[in-house]
This record gives sequence, structure tokens and C-alpha cells, in this order.
Amino acid sequence: MGDFREATWIALGLLARFDVTLGSIVGLSLAVSLAAVVIAACVGLPAGVALAICRFKSRRIIVLLVNALLGLPPVVVGLATYLMLSPAGPLGRFGLL
Repeated sequence: MGDFREATWIALGLLARFDVTLGSIVGLSLAVSLAAVVIAACVGLPAGVALAICRFKSRRIIVLLVNALLGLPPVVVGLATYLMLSPAGPLGRFGLL
């Protein structure tokens, strides 16, 4: 319990002093998150609109698949993505990690 209390006080001290390193870490994290949201919105919003408006042969199957994928925990999706991008994975030769 002492380690947790000490870490909490250190973190509060960094926040109170407006630490530059902490600010750059938070800024980078926010920039990456914002970029991910923009990319996902650019892909997902048109795809969702098309799936909702357009009528085509395999629409029911795609809606079923999309709904099933929405039930996956984010940790499973993250692990699968990491395994795809790892050096032993199918996209590892591109060096994206």
C-alpha cells in the first residue's frame, strides 16, 4: 500500500508542477487518439450509412457480422492486431510495429 501512496503523491506532484515531460506524453497520447478517431470516423461513418441505406443481396449477413464484431472485447481486438503486425505475423515483414 505504501508504494501506491508514494506513486500517487509523485503523480500529483508532476501534475501540480506542470511537468514538461508529462505534458509532452499526454499531448502525444491525445494526438494519437484523435488521429485514430478521425481515421475510424472517415471509414466507419460512410460504411455505416451505406449499410443502413443501401439494399443489397448479402446485407443481412454483413449486419449480423458487424453486430457480432461489436461484441468483441477491445483487448481481443488489440491482441489480434498486435499478432498480425508482430514480426512473426502476416504483416510483420512491413515493420509497422
